[in-house]
Amino acid sequence: MIVTGVVLAYGEDPGPLDGKTLIDHAASALRGSGVVDSVVLASGSSAHDALHAALSRVDDADIVVLHDVHRPLAPPSLVVAVLAAVRAGADAALPVVEVTETVKEVDDAGLIVRTVPRESLVQEQFPRAVRGALLRAAHRSCAAEDPLIPAGSGVVTVLGTPDSVPVHDARDLEFAAAVRAVRAARG
Repeated sequence: MIVTGVVLAYGEDPGPLDGKTLIDHAASALRGSGVVDSVVLASGSSAHDALHAALSRVDDADIVVLHDVHRPLAPPSLVVAVLAAVRAGADAALPVVEVTETVKEVDDAGLIVRTVPRESLVQEQFPRAVRGALLRAAHRSCAAEDPLIPAGSGVVTVLGTPDSVPVHDARDLEFAAAVRAVRAARG
């Protein structure tokens, strides 16, 4: 079974994290997992565009592991977990964490309409694993606003990492550096 990792590079590059590019961090998580046969970089103006740029380079992949360049704190263990879920029969798998903040729904005027029960809500993370044939077929005719993993697929969730936060700007970089320092101190 061929497993290809794809680093989706898009958007603004906020700069290096601990002396390495965000691309290096994402590729390191894929390679460090020990379960990915090859890693390709795909660039575009959005994650969706980057994925389309990669499709011709994952033609032989049985499973594709998509990793967002803006998730440099995702550990290799998440790659292993999403891949294991797909190997166990899921069409796709993605890591999630519980929503810990109170979520409010507001109307167009900004008035609170209701408190959304968070017990059934999760926050999506990366990396995500998907069967190659499903990914290629769905993205041959999809629109830019469609999700990376096709709706209606048998998508399962795995436990994510609460500190695997997105990094898009200088403030996020500072927070990510602090998370990495704490991880290093814990060993």
